[in-house]
Amino acid sequence: MKKFLIGASLVGSLIAGSGSVLAASTSSATTGAAEAPSHVYPVSADVSNAGPSGPHQFDVKSSIQVSRETLREAYQASHDAYTQKLQKYAKCSESEARKAVLAEHPGSKIEELQLRNIRTSLVYMAITRDDEDKYLVIVDAGNGNILMDRRVPTHHERVFADRDPEAHQAE
Repeated sequence: MKKFLIGASLVGSLIAGSGSVLAASTSSATTGAAEAPSHVYPVSADVSNAGPSGPHQFDVKSSIQVSRETLREAYQASHDAYTQKLQKYAKCSESEARKAVLAEHPGSKIEELQLRNIRTSLVYMAITRDDEDKYLVIVDAGNGNILMDRRVPTHHERVFADRDPEAHQAE
């Protein structure tokens, strides 16, 4: 049994390392039938050469190329449809959520306000900025109450957050 597992492991690593796969041209392979598909073609890709951007970047080109502007428009349309679908469940309007955020941070400017869900809870997420800081404010879409109000750390604070202050002063 041990020799079988070592042999199976070796064969599996050789197949996975080569990047070769057998692909069926029909859906009979997924039906659970015991017989092999009639048309099987080898397919290969060089997944061992990761490239400069890491192992999750693939050099794939399809026969159809779509412009970035078209992709942005499609994303925006899906986002708008998502918001419209959820809007009917919100008892608090966007303007009421905006008022709640501004009441919490008077004199600030709301940079972004979106209807979202967090683990099935319908909320408005707002990014607001005053003269000094930026805040993430989450408003309950049911009653307009503030559920969370957190200062967003600056880029500098995030980059240097892990440094030991005593070690930094010694430099």
